[in-house]
Amino acid sequence: MAYPSAQAVPHATGVNRIWRSLPFWRSVAAGRSYRQDLLAAAAYLVIALAIGRNLLAAGYPPGVDTPTFLHLSWFTVETLQGRGGLIDPYWYGGFSAFTTYPPLSYGVVGLLAALPGVGLVFVYKVAVFASFAGTGYATYFLTRQLGHSRPWAALGGALALTSYPLLVAVGLWGWFSSFFALPLALLSLGLLERAYQRNSRRDAFLAGLAMGASFLAHHMTAGAMVLGLPFWFLFHFMSQRDQRRELQGAALLFTAAALGSTLWWALPWLANLLEADFHREIPGLWSFSVRSYVRSLADRTLIGWYTYPNYIGIGLTALAIGGILHSFVTRSRTLPYTVLLLLLLAFSLGEQTNPLIRVGPLTGLDVARFQLYLAPVLVVVGLPFLASVPVALGELIGQAKAIRWVPRAGVALAIALLLVQAAWDSVQASSRMFHTYRLSPEAEQMVAWLGEEGQGGKVLGVGFWNWDDFFLPARLHLPVVDGWHDEGAANWREVRPLRIMMWTGQIDVVTAHSLLDELDGRYIAIQDYFFGESPHKFREALRQHPELFDQVADWGQVTLFERIS
Repeated sequence: MAYPSAQAVPHATGVNRIWRSLPFWRSVAAGRSYRQDLLAAAAYLVIALAIGRNLLAAGYPPGVDTPTFLHLSWFTVETLQGRGGLIDPYWYGGFSAFTTYPPLSYGVVGLLAALPGVGLVFVYKVAVFASFAGTGYATYFLTRQLGHSRPWAALGGALALTSYPLLVAVGLWGWFSSFFALPLALLSLGLLERAYQRNSRRDAFLAGLAMGASFLAHHMTAGAMVLGLPFWFLFHFMSQRDQRRELQGAALLFTAAALGSTLWWALPWLANLLEADFHREIPGLWSFSVRSYVRSLADRTLIGWYTYPNYIGIGLTALAIGGILHSFVTRSRTLPYTVLLLLLLAFSLGEQTNPLIRVGPLTGLDVARFQLYLAPVLVVVGLPFLASVPVALGELIGQAKAIRWVPRAGVALAIALLLVQAAWDSVQASSRMFHTYRLSPEAEQMVAWLGEEGQGGKVLGVGFWNWDDFFLPARLHLPVVDGWHDEGAANWREVRPLRIMMWTGQIDVVTAHSLLDELDGRYIAIQDYFFGESPHKFREALRQHPELFDQVADWGQVTLFERIS
């Protein structure tokens, strides 16, 4: 099964071949291989810790979605310790958390945190770093299975680990389930490659289990990576006619393991999703022009901002373009991943450029996540192009002895530029985004007041940007009006107008009073933390209607109103 690859592997001959065929030598080589892989994994963990070192300080990890997963992890602990159940009473007036949201990521955190003497935040931070570093290692593993030497694969893992789409997913958005699921999906693809190359049923089965685990961590992430599998199958089916039986066997085992490990959860989830009948106001959540997307790719001023389209970097962009062209010209084993990269790119462009996103069920996608998904695939596609630079330069300039060093110098310069940009982006991201969150003194006073003088009833948080959805249930066992996963909530239609008021700043106090009455909401807590939720406008609007809302406490940056029945 000969494919073009980045590196030529010398074949052992004569005595050397006999020596290398001995069982002793094979066991020594296998041991060395495991040690080198372990060293690579340790190196990625060191890089992850260097970038996210500030997260080791006291406080919660950052990210707008982080409170969601802390809450789900906490409720898992409650359930395992006999205080919870299958219905989470703290969100949306009752929320089927384990059915509505893939359970593996927060379930693992909750399971470990339920052990005696183990803290929830500590376990969560460990899981963050393990998933973060795991994406680097999984990219390394996949590139190894595609025929790259360890140095090239190590470079690929480092580039994926330090790519801004991954940094922003960890340190800004807090997409814990996505970057938990991503290394599992990449590992699955690597195992599938190995299963086909070695005709290994075990690896094919493990590949399916890994993809199933990815789906159970985050269905959208696994689904995005599965997009490339039909093209992978077709590529090998057409390229290696004498290996079709092995290919079909690997594909069947993979599919059976993936479906067998996920259907038990996927079917109830789908039924719940259809019953809720959720839809977004904007298909794909984000809408923008292709011009703004292209302009953002190299705009470093976007680092650390809650915005999309976002920055990727000129180096990775150039690597992707070169890799796409190289894979089509050489028809290398990365061609299916090139198709996958193009598909991920198409979804990341939003509904203005890709009209398919306006068609259900694609309207429910979060197109911003597709930049995260394409980052490691971009590296996989780009590495063969980078490895081919010395050959291309050698053919271009000839083989004169005086200039034979130019091709190697050229590729060394390209690698250096990529690593310098990756390091610089990581430094910027680390300083701007990787800081722990702590409740402000004013928020602590509000929590104390609700615990001592509160009369029960649900709380609507404004300007907390979802942190109230975690710490009010966890600290006081106090329910909140909304949550952070409308897709599976039975009452999302009643909650949505309140959230739209926050985002637009157009507050209808009479309507808010009526909705809170319907949702059993008693308090509105306002904090000047995230101004995108219009805390100032909300506060002033409520103060103009003392007949509907009574200001019961004010601590400066935090104000508490009570709905008058």
